[in-house]
Amino acid sequence: MGLALDDTVFEVLLGTERIGPRRPLSADDEALLVAFGDRYLRAVQSNATDDVFLTLGRDLWSWLDGDARQLATLVASAPSPFVFEIRGPKNPSDRAWPLLRAPFELLAPPDGGFLAENALSRFCVVRRLGDAVTPPAPDGFRLGLAFMASSPSRQHELDFEAEEAAILEAVDATRVDLIVEDTGNPAQLGRRLADLGGLPAVHLSCHGINRWRPDPDTPPAPALMMEDEVGDDLPTTAAHLVNAMTKPPRFLFISACLTATPANEESHLPPGAGRRTTTMSPAEQQAMVAHSMATSLISAGIPAVLGWDGSVGDRAATAFARELYSQLSTQADVAVAVGNARRALLNSAEPPIRADWHLARLWLGPDGGGPLVSGNRARSRVTAVHATKIFLDRKSRVPVAAPNMFVGRRPELQRALRALRSDGRAGVLLHGQGRLGKSSLAARIADRRPDLTPAVVFGDYSPTAILDAIAEAVKTNPGARDLIEHRRNEVRERPEALEPLLTDLLAGPCAQLDINQLPLLLIIDDLEQILEIEPQGLPKVVAASAPVLAAVLRAFDPAITDSRLLLTSRFQFTLDNLQDRLEQIPLRPLSTIAQQKLLNRQQEKVTPERRAERAALAARAVAVSRGNPGLQDLIGQRLVFNDHVDLPRAEAAVTEMESYLHQGELPAEAEVRAFLEGLALDTLLTEAGPEHEALLRDLTLFDIPIPVSVAALLADRTSGSTARLLALGLVDTFPDAYRPETTALIANALAAGRLTPLAADEIRSLAATVTRPLFVAWGARGRHHDRPQHLDLQLVRLALIAGDTEVVACCAADAVRVLNSGLAAVACEFGDAAIALLDHHGTAVPIDLLRAVANAARVCGHGKSVERLLGRAAQIIQSDDAGGIPLLDRARVAADQASFLLRGGQLERAEQLLHQAHQWFVTAGSEAEAATCQGMLAVIHYQHGEYDEALRIMREIELPVYERLGDSRRITGTLGRIADIYQARGDFHEALRTRQEIQLPVYERLGDTWNVAVAWGKIAEIHYNRGEYDEALRIRREIQLPVFERLGDARETAVAWGYIADIIHERGDYDEALRIRQEIELPAYERIGDLRSIAVAWGNIAEIHLQRGNYEEAARLQADRLATNERLGDLDGIASAKWSLAMIYLQQEDFETAIPLVAAAYRGALKLQRADGLAIAGSTWGELLLAVGELEEAKSVLRVSLSAAEKIGAAGLIERIQSTLEQAEGPE
Repeated sequence: MGLALDDTVFEVLLGTERIGPRRPLSADDEALLVAFGDRYLRAVQSNATDDVFLTLGRDLWSWLDGDARQLATLVASAPSPFVFEIRGPKNPSDRAWPLLRAPFELLAPPDGGFLAENALSRFCVVRRLGDAVTPPAPDGFRLGLAFMASSPSRQHELDFEAEEAAILEAVDATRVDLIVEDTGNPAQLGRRLADLGGLPAVHLSCHGINRWRPDPDTPPAPALMMEDEVGDDLPTTAAHLVNAMTKPPRFLFISACLTATPANEESHLPPGAGRRTTTMSPAEQQAMVAHSMATSLISAGIPAVLGWDGSVGDRAATAFARELYSQLSTQADVAVAVGNARRALLNSAEPPIRADWHLARLWLGPDGGGPLVSGNRARSRVTAVHATKIFLDRKSRVPVAAPNMFVGRRPELQRALRALRSDGRAGVLLHGQGRLGKSSLAARIADRRPDLTPAVVFGDYSPTAILDAIAEAVKTNPGARDLIEHRRNEVRERPEALEPLLTDLLAGPCAQLDINQLPLLLIIDDLEQILEIEPQGLPKVVAASAPVLAAVLRAFDPAITDSRLLLTSRFQFTLDNLQDRLEQIPLRPLSTIAQQKLLNRQQEKVTPERRAERAALAARAVAVSRGNPGLQDLIGQRLVFNDHVDLPRAEAAVTEMESYLHQGELPAEAEVRAFLEGLALDTLLTEAGPEHEALLRDLTLFDIPIPVSVAALLADRTSGSTARLLALGLVDTFPDAYRPETTALIANALAAGRLTPLAADEIRSLAATVTRPLFVAWGARGRHHDRPQHLDLQLVRLALIAGDTEVVACCAADAVRVLNSGLAAVACEFGDAAIALLDHHGTAVPIDLLRAVANAARVCGHGKSVERLLGRAAQIIQSDDAGGIPLLDRARVAADQASFLLRGGQLERAEQLLHQAHQWFVTAGSEAEAATCQGMLAVIHYQHGEYDEALRIMREIELPVYERLGDSRRITGTLGRIADIYQARGDFHEALRTRQEIQLPVYERLGDTWNVAVAWGKIAEIHYNRGEYDEALRIRREIQLPVFERLGDARETAVAWGYIADIIHERGDYDEALRIRQEIELPAYERIGDLRSIAVAWGNIAEIHLQRGNYEEAARLQADRLATNERLGDLDGIASAKWSLAMIYLQQEDFETAIPLVAAAYRGALKLQRADGLAIAGSTWGELLLAVGELEEAKSVLRVSLSAAEKIGAAGLIERIQSTLEQAEGPE
């Protein structure tokens, strides 16, 4: 039941019976449906409240209901569950697509809530392409589900572990066979499904993009961002995915954003952390409506596809999956299961989860729908967590992490699985510091290999213990069981008999002949218990255990068996080179993202009140954990968030841990003390030996991992060994940031905290040794543009100490830019030091460095420094007689100078420079920068009150360039400046829409905290203009100020304080408002040299003097303000200053002086079309005209003033003007 449509006509059906007439799908209908889609998109982007979506749902109901009340009749008669199906042709026309894609999930009757809310009717929406046919019967087994997450290395990392854990939690292991494929690669997924004979359901968790193209000439298509063989991006279209799956599923859930969004949709925005999708391709007009990923897969033959029509949050996706698979495992119809999962989100008490309830879109092909399963027979006797259970049984004293607490080990997991599949390794050694999660990872690896029978050895590593563990694992394998029983005594009497027994066992009963003879995965956990640390080299296996382990390593020969080994140890070891048969996989500390994931898991277990109360302490707990998940679990979960641990005790534990990491004593908190004693960091440092500890101290010089080749130079200095430090878990390895195929290393953060810090002379000596080799290893000057900027920062920090001018000259500009994204004052100081070093050595200072430091100085309010630095850059250009300086450098300096002069009020010179810079940018082929110059010229027009010309430049020159280039940030900035004009003219609705629906979503998803704060400030200004002072004050204090203060942005901080003073002034606290103006705001503007802002501050201070009756001082300040604005050519400022002066004279009853000023203020507002100025100045000017008998002109002015007051919603002013108008019109 629902809608059936062809290309031009649709009908409403109840079963097979039509309700009401067939209705043509007209061009007007198409336009209205497109508008519905646009409204939905804007609402999603702006995180709109329920009332926005409810209004849209009611409008959609009204259209569909029509004059014949077709929808109301259908709803009244529909059974439960109410499956509302929109069925279209297999190949819909352009006109049909808007109806198919309309957000029917939001349907709501005129006087009611969302249909989806009703748990009794169970309303659910499904879209079908093609006429329905009877689907094939399910196979009689229980639900079979393949889960694969793809998280390429260059994409924002998804919380896929939570999604997998939610599925495991939701679905009883007796009702589902879950297979997890960890490669993230579609080809490997296809092979896995083929090996299994296919499964009814596949779940893909990944990023999505709706406009991917392999080259500029290929039309855009939806794609999933999956992984290639090494974990990099592999854009995968529907065709690629279907080709990979020779055994396709009946139901495919692509938990990626925009998978239900068509490829011609231009307006979807890039996401931020915790949301799924990726940056959109450049927007280009497409004549034809393209398929979404979901509909493309339907057309390719997948019976049912579920996707997201927008950027879904990780938590919402996880909650949805939990409910969906719980339903599907109990033989629910696919459409009903999706509807129930949607309703679970809608009914969630947590806003981040509830917000995305409507985004899921279910598409069916002709044979899609119905239940996926009809029985409860197992497809496999091995559960998805079979090895984890064995670990828990065997190792209850140190349990492995629960699935929902396991995070951040994807690279190691993938590498281990590749090694276990290869023919070149006997197995894997997972090694690293204690409590990094080696056992937990080993359990997950074993879970991922259901084709191997896991046997766990822990604590007792004797031949008989190993044999006992294997015997337990193979007890359902009669041949293996008999062989072990037959030869067990021989091994007990002669331990050397273990090797031939294992060889025979692995080549015989455990040789994969059938399901009861699977190969072994022998897991030997905590191997460090039988290792001893030698004075030099790698640790060795103790003499009593060495023959046993050697026998095991020889028996598991990949050339003759598919059985494999999986060892965990705090240390690497050496054993007659047999260790080389193992893939050595070090576990490093958790990444920042993984630490946040773990913190999120911990926070989910406590109340919102506890979460808020201890948020700051929890952040400190994460910091002191240094990426060790066991320590983060202990301090975070068991102390900071524990309901039974009071705040002083938790704070003390964290403080003591911070002290410990600065060579302090062990913490007094018993659990933390025991944990650290178990890590035995001090003991390990001693056992490493003095030369190796010295090497580790040298490595603390670096903030980021450095290439092994550079570390080797330090090893030569101390005669230490990085291999030994790695074997003992005292250094951590990473892919090198410049050459990821090579290894980089860094001192372990916990171990480093126990070392005596390097002295100043040691730092100088080390910097002199490594700066140049590190510069070469990271590409030197020739590959500067390929080097990540954070590497430049490390290089310059060293080069400043070493006095290496070449490195500073090459890298300092980008290093300053990295720092300027944080605290501007630090960036400014750092840049000044770089310039001073180059000057000291007589080395030319690069123009790019001068510009970067000038920008940092501008942000932190050092106006004189900006002027000096840009002046120096200009001098370099002027003295370049040979013309060796690139044109782009010339243009950028000119544009920077113009920007500085604009703020200082030197508009004429700024305009000249902008025209010059624009021409140079055009010649150099930099379209975006040329357009930005035009935008700055538009700002000058804006300041002159020439709003129409400013709008023309922004709309007709700037925006088309940025849209063609797909530059989201510049597009959004331009739209924000257009909104400034709307706001100035009193069109608060359109200005607010731009801020909330365009600016905020883009900047938030780009991670641009500065522009987010600026946009919030504009929103606060609208609230202020509406008299909503509480909300305006909240935004200024809670959202804006913290960001600007953290970034060290002196001007924006002062501006925010100025707006706060405005509100305080309105509330009558003149003393506090005056203090803010004089002690915070005005000094900041004076340091920067921002004349316009200085003039505004003078005017605000004058208002306070006026309130206190200090007319002379108020008039002096307003006169200074007027003179400054006249020099700046700021028509808005001039009109405002004249109005303020008029108010002073009116209060003194000096009408002769006041009247011309009021008239001038009104004319200025009229020219600018400033609604607020027209309303306020116009009301007074009309009253004065009325008083002097100019009746007709008074009425004309008052009508304009009333219209403006109504536009800005000034209720009190409206009433006053209406009363005056009635008085003026009374005699007529």
